[in-house]
Amino acid sequence: MNRFLTIIIFLLISVCSFGQNENQNSGYLKMSETDSLYLIAMEKYTIEIDSFYNKYSQSKQPKTIFIENQDYLSKIPNSINGYQIQKIGLGNRKKIFRENGNELRYVIISPLTLSKGQFSITLTPYSAELKRKNRLYLGLSSWTNVYFEFKNRRLNYEKTENGGI
Repeated sequence: MNRFLTIIIFLLISVCSFGQNENQNSGYLKMSETDSLYLIAMEKYTIEIDSFYNKYSQSKQPKTIFIENQDYLSKIPNSINGYQIQKIGLGNRKKIFRENGNELRYVIISPLTLSKGQFSITLTPYSAELKRKNRLYLGLSSWTNVYFEFKNRRLNYEKTENGGI
């Protein structure tokens, strides 16, 4: 009887565990409206990168975008428009910089903001260098603002603007 009871308890725990993992994974894969805005912003940013390098540079464009890891970017996929997206946090920063010769393009993505009736996400690429004692030096050169308009009870892509020093 003890053996039978142990088997039933084990089966119940196993079934509940598998069901919980499936629910967690399906919830993780679903993007909210806000998550999709960050994805749109990243897609527009990759288009801007391509057009800039095609117009002004003869050198080969790196196909990896290093972004600062933030909670609101957790559902950004690992690849967008042919670019690999790699999130950098305190846990992996030293390793990633070492793999890239301690220099790379480091993109900081702002939270969704509302200013003068316009919603926007700003993507700011920095020329980043990790020096001694884990000090990160950032050099600003440009930025990309992706604007959204509130229409039909939704935020829809409106336009992209670039700026620089």
